[in-house]
Amino acid sequence: MKLKIKTRRRVPSALPAFLLRPTTIARFGRANLVKHFDGPYELQGGTAEERATAREWCSLFAPQVVFAAAPRGDSALAITA
Repeated sequence: MKLKIKTRRRVPSALPAFLLRPTTIARFGRANLVKHFDGPYELQGGTAEERATAREWCSLFAPQVVFAAAPRGDSALAITA
């Protein structure tokens, strides 16, 4: 009597493409705060006012998010206005 050995399905070595897409953390109008697969955060799109709102929100609720560039002059005015 022969025993049947079940073979495991082989897991592909490359990660599926849907895992590598950025994850949206929050939306501020048309500005999106996304986290990339390898760790960094990015603020995409939006007007200067929406980007300023996103930076303010991050300073209050997501202190681990650090923006690479300093806010532009018009963004800084939008925060103080």
